[in-house]
Amino acid sequence: MGCQKLSRQSLHLVLGSGRGPYGLASMDISRLFYTSWQEAKAAEAKPKENGSLLWGTKRSEPEPSIYYSTLRSPGSVSSSDRFRDAFALFGKSKIVCSDAGGFVTMYNTESHSFTSLPKMNSPKGPRYVALSIPRTAAHAMADFEIHPDVDSAMFGDKLLGGNHTESLYMMDMVPDKVCSFEALVYYPVSRWCWRPLPPPPFHSDPKYRTPHNIPFALVDGTMICVSSDKATYCFDTVAMEWNKAGDWVLPFLSKLEYDTELKMWFGMSAHKPYRLCAVDLSGVAMGSCEKLPAVRDVGLEVDLPKNWELIDAALVKLGSGRFCIARFFDVTDEYGDYEYDVVAFTGVEVAPSRAEEGVLSIVNHKTECLVTDDIERLL
Repeated sequence: MGCQKLSRQSLHLVLGSGRGPYGLASMDISRLFYTSWQEAKAAEAKPKENGSLLWGTKRSEPEPSIYYSTLRSPGSVSSSDRFRDAFALFGKSKIVCSDAGGFVTMYNTESHSFTSLPKMNSPKGPRYVALSIPRTAAHAMADFEIHPDVDSAMFGDKLLGGNHTESLYMMDMVPDKVCSFEALVYYPVSRWCWRPLPPPPFHSDPKYRTPHNIPFALVDGTMICVSSDKATYCFDTVAMEWNKAGDWVLPFLSKLEYDTELKMWFGMSAHKPYRLCAVDLSGVAMGSCEKLPAVRDVGLEVDLPKNWELIDAALVKLGSGRFCIARFFDVTDEYGDYEYDVVAFTGVEVAPSRAEEGVLSIVNHKTECLVTDDIERLL
């Protein structure tokens, strides 16, 4: 199996230390992969033969390409509120950041330019869902029915042209906000605006508690599937309506990524050691499901050293069954005292097993470790 071109070549790192400005850096993730599955399998077997662990290359933290601060209202929001800043990848090359006051900026990593965006109806950090969704003709028709003053060009060839073909959906999982759910959309008439959306049904439940893990996914291209602390709900971005999928919770850590070739959604399991798992959510888009769809355990891509305490994990989709898995560790000395932080990035590849039908196989490619505690978010 040859290693095809990755759907993206870089991973965006949001760096921050103390109260200073944020740094934006890029990491070349293509170097985490061998040229083929066979080469990766051969390299993976070598450490097992000699009984040692292979932790790959240690690298220094990449230098930021730019530093910036959020647009805070003078005197209204202090820098101590930076934990409420929210970041989102918008499309493939734009990074949106909002602060505790709801002020928003957008950075284009290709043109290296900033755009000031309208203020949010309500700020969204720190417990939030952010999802960039390509606009479709169905979205444009729904926009026209709700806002007939929208430029009719949205129905023509311009719909899929230009630089504004996606909308960014952001939802605060903490209730009691004026506007907990809204979308950043672009209209040819009014340009960028934040559209308020119906709040999730679980916000009105007096017994609702904001979950520690926030598993969510894009299903069927237009439906946002998100779990509360007790159940799972779906929001139709065309009809702008919520529906309950079932009285079950997706057992995942955060966002699930859909692979078009494997036709499965992949994510990190909700509990340590955060194993890579897969689930078929296609039935959720068709209506309610009485039971949680079957979750498949794909595997654990690394053996964890005893003095490395696993703190967090993140998954980035790269296409054709390939992913980058980032794991955050606290490293301790022989006495159990903290020494430093390490982030391990591993390229993995998933494919159907040739030996067992319905089973997925995983192979490790390469691992790179960064000794840093500055990474605040991976995009």
